[in-house]
Amino acid sequence: MLPALINISLFRDAIERDCLILTPNQRLAAKIIQAWGEQIREDPTQNCSAWRQPRVYSVDHWLKACWDELQDQNHELVRGLAIVGTQQSRYYWERAIADDGLEQPLNYVKLAGDTLKTLENWNLSPEQVPGENPSVEYFKRWCSRFDELLRRNKLLTTQRSWQLVKLGFERAALPAEAEIMVYGFQSTPPLQAALINSASNQVVSLDSISGDNEALRVEAEDSQQELRLAASWAAQELHHNPQQRIGIVVPELNNSLQRVARVVNEALNSVAVDATTEGSEFIANISAGTALRDTPMVNSALLMIGLLKDKRPLSEWLQLLYSPYSTFDQLPLRFRADSEIALRKRNRFDFSLSQFITAVTPNHDQRSDVNPAVDADSDVNAALSELTTLSESAVLKPLRALRDYERRQINSQQSFAAWGDFFATYLADLGWPGKRTVNSLEYQQRQHWIRLLEHFTGLDNLGIKVGFSSAFKHLQQLAQDSVFHPQTADAPLQILGLLEGSGLRFDQLWIVDMHSQNFPASVAINQLLPAEFQRLHQMPHSLPERELDIANKLLQEYKNNSRRLIVSYPKMRGEEQLDPSPLITDIALGKEQLIASPEPHPPWLYQDYQCQLLADQAPPYSPKLETIRGGSNLLKNQSICPFNAFASHRLKAEPLAEPTQGLSAMDRGSLLHEILFRLWGIWKSSSTLQGLTDAELQTQLAVTIKEVLIEWAHHHPILRGDRFRDLEQQRLEKLLAQWLEEEKLRPPFEVVELESKNRVQFGDLEINLRLDRVDKIADKLLIIDYKSGAVKESSWSGSRPVDPQLPLYVLASNPQANGCAFAQIKGGKIKFVGSTDSKFLASEKVSATADLSQQWAEQIDAWQTALNSLADEFVRGDASVSVYDQTQFGYQDYLLPLNRWSEEADINAEVANVMPLPTSSGEIS
Repeated sequence: MLPALINISLFRDAIERDCLILTPNQRLAAKIIQAWGEQIREDPTQNCSAWRQPRVYSVDHWLKACWDELQDQNHELVRGLAIVGTQQSRYYWERAIADDGLEQPLNYVKLAGDTLKTLENWNLSPEQVPGENPSVEYFKRWCSRFDELLRRNKLLTTQRSWQLVKLGFERAALPAEAEIMVYGFQSTPPLQAALINSASNQVVSLDSISGDNEALRVEAEDSQQELRLAASWAAQELHHNPQQRIGIVVPELNNSLQRVARVVNEALNSVAVDATTEGSEFIANISAGTALRDTPMVNSALLMIGLLKDKRPLSEWLQLLYSPYSTFDQLPLRFRADSEIALRKRNRFDFSLSQFITAVTPNHDQRSDVNPAVDADSDVNAALSELTTLSESAVLKPLRALRDYERRQINSQQSFAAWGDFFATYLADLGWPGKRTVNSLEYQQRQHWIRLLEHFTGLDNLGIKVGFSSAFKHLQQLAQDSVFHPQTADAPLQILGLLEGSGLRFDQLWIVDMHSQNFPASVAINQLLPAEFQRLHQMPHSLPERELDIANKLLQEYKNNSRRLIVSYPKMRGEEQLDPSPLITDIALGKEQLIASPEPHPPWLYQDYQCQLLADQAPPYSPKLETIRGGSNLLKNQSICPFNAFASHRLKAEPLAEPTQGLSAMDRGSLLHEILFRLWGIWKSSSTLQGLTDAELQTQLAVTIKEVLIEWAHHHPILRGDRFRDLEQQRLEKLLAQWLEEEKLRPPFEVVELESKNRVQFGDLEINLRLDRVDKIADKLLIIDYKSGAVKESSWSGSRPVDPQLPLYVLASNPQANGCAFAQIKGGKIKFVGSTDSKFLASEKVSATADLSQQWAEQIDAWQTALNSLADEFVRGDASVSVYDQTQFGYQDYLLPLNRWSEEADINAEVANVMPLPTSSGEIS
């Protein structure tokens, strides 16, 4: 059994005499009671299985018990009065402050409440605060309004209830204590000190016993290394002796809880620590609590309720889809994944409840605002078929019922009790907290949630009715103010805050962050009270002398209660140099290292390579076994990186769509294609274009663009507003007018094909293509592809053309095309970029003596060779992680989790050092 965290010999006499023992916090009181019980169980002379619990309380709990005693007596001091609750108090402060018309009045609620609490703890009232500066005047006015609200509702603050308890002792309404023992206090507010003295004529302070204990000072390079040193040291010590008490004190534990937990967990997992100590299921306990709102189960409940509030971000709806605490957890992963894709393809940043239900319900009639291109996708249709089956199941029925919640009650004014019932029913309909068996922590979180709803219902004492938004805000605030302390088994390693560890006994203790800026605490003047007034009454954080005294007492307490004390500080914080606290400079600096300096990363990153190395060659492509899509992008991706082509076209890896503001670059390109398709479908030749007057051309442009934008607004909500649609109309009119001027400069032509389909065959690989446009110039053909971005002719040259789109079009053409060109329709950079056998394009740069027909034929042969090679690679299953174009590869970063390019060098080096590489046949050489 682990040694007790309390030296119970200090309290034995007082407990046996049934004295009242007071501590500053409930944690210390609980440890004293626990230590007493352990001593009785271990004492063979006691021979008892039950004993009277010692009268050990935190001072707050004792005072509440005294108040309850007066209430039970119905004493005239407290008759008809009640203590205002935390959330009630916050509401009254909000009302008291709101009348002054300040910007962001809620920012002053906590400050005002804490300031009044401090004054009352120091037996002072707002009227006694001197000065006429604005902050003091505001504060006095707020206090006056707050007091009036309390008076009207027969409520009083906790500190005022203590004042009545003090009167209860003075008037003998409460029995006096023969003796009161106090333990663990570094400072006591005047009100509590006076109250304790009124309860007993004999108040004795119990002090820990000083001894010849060891103390050591340690320097670290920075706070990260310091924490890793402390955690690694604790793990090593527990490895050598798991039956000892070790503590790590972190002064700002509440602000660094996640970081501390991660580092400690990594250290403990890197060392084989015996966790089988009797009565110990956990190796470490962390004293700091978490806001109930931040615990996984309660956070999920609040998220689900919040989804009823107007529109919520896409991220919150995705959390609902994958939450283990909702109905969706019972649905197939395929359904949830397809629902996510459907939501993402709607290009919305947020969704209302109704929009979400519509999006995940597989009814084509309800999908009026979905891009038709989505419904044409065969994979999506397959998913919808599966969803149709699921949609009739009982699992999705609650979602349809929730639409009624939104319409029926979301805008009503109700009592807090009614809203509490509504929230509970709503969560039950969503299947919260799920049907799986909960673990111990989740069970505790659920119990806390039930109590939270009870406290929420108690806000009916305010006597008001509120709407959904206000009710939800109060619920969130209650969850934020409620601290969740998980109840876990005792553990040999305790992680504590600076005040929480005081009074506890350890075999070894390490205190971190003991630099001069952190210990003693710095002075922090309350901005609502005059600084001189605070210093005069020695209020918290007002005097450096007071902070120094508290720090000295704390440090001495830790020295007395630790057989070995280690204090450390970081020498640097960023680029700032730090000094040790002056209170620890007399402690000897450790000459030998307690433990080897830990690495800056988790230990498992440094473990030897433990994977079995296999040559996993992708299988050859066979059209009989699989179908692929991708058009010209297939060979483009193969040219950039073979593995990315394999992942995209054979594994069907696609990037998850992210909502964008306005129209995406792809949308703008598609708009250009559609408008030009319609215009040339009408004109059909350059002669028609040339025959239009400027006014006629402008009219046709404007009408066509307007038609397309109105149609697109059906599945692009951004175009539904007149303002944005008008701006896009103006942009397109200007851009296309410039482009058509470029078209007018060309030799006469006829448009013979628009959006025509074609295909090209490379052995077993068939690639489907769609040509934007084919022009006939005299008896020759020119293939044109529209581009709204910048293009380069070099992109289709070389043995691995980065953009083989036009070469593929040329190879697929029948009869053979005589040229190809990108139509670069980009503001300020309007031009054709291409190559022909007859210099159709003004932008072509060729020698006057060049044989253009011969050059064109050679170009086609080079393309055929290059594309045959790329197609052969793909069909053979070449999926090597080889990058041939770094720029284009960078645009495919969504594939990094699959190709692991950023790890390639490290993996190759590690493999080379540990084991021989495989041969191409897959054998180890």
